[in-house]
Amino acid sequence: MNNFDSYLLLTIFIVSLINLLGYIFSYLVVTKKIGFSKQIQPKVNRGKEYLFKHTSLFIFNVSLLIIFVFIGFYFFEEYIISSHLFESILVIIFELFIVLLFDDTFFYFLHRLMHRNKFIYNKIHKIHHRANAPIPTDYIYVHPLEWMSGFIGPFIGILLLGGVSIYSFWLYLLVRNFHELLIHSGLKSIYIKFPFYGTNEHHDLHHAKRDGNYASTFTFWDYFLKTKI
Repeated sequence: MNNFDSYLLLTIFIVSLINLLGYIFSYLVVTKKIGFSKQIQPKVNRGKEYLFKHTSLFIFNVSLLIIFVFIGFYFFEEYIISSHLFESILVIIFELFIVLLFDDTFFYFLHRLMHRNKFIYNKIHKIHHRANAPIPTDYIYVHPLEWMSGFIGPFIGILLLGGVSIYSFWLYLLVRNFHELLIHSGLKSIYIKFPFYGTNEHHDLHHAKRDGNYASTFTFWDYFLKTKI
């Protein structure tokens, strides 16, 4: 098995595992096995029927995402993954930060546009906002065009870096996806809150109000452009 096959299979495994854990996490949330006393919106009752109703689109998008990963690696591996197999820890952290920064910047302006443009909101983004009080899997309960367009940001960051270490890429997938699962969990943040870091409360309020708090990983664009609720 060559490096391409190894990288591709491990990447698909990581994406599949994250979403499997996310579905289990969602099931535990809606069955009140965990986090019942930690709900940000305590009066909201999200039962199993809510999860099952959203499952078909979740499965469709995850399946499409896996196909998307395969196509991305097949056609763009040389642009995504650098020739250096292993970089120092500092380089990996630097690459991760840059990719997250470009990802979040692009996401902020895309997300804001999806709310300000009524046609895009009604035809695409409104699907995601069927969840006023989201559960973890709702992070990808979206129109396929929405999550696909979201890949542009990190891809720009990776291109500007001339490709990143495969370890940086895998770490990005883990950090970004687990962050999305957490901020859509509807549960109060239990981790240390860093300055300008997007908390569960920050994004849950966006779902409750449907306006403002457009950022995800970081919140500085909401502060600077006065869109913070």
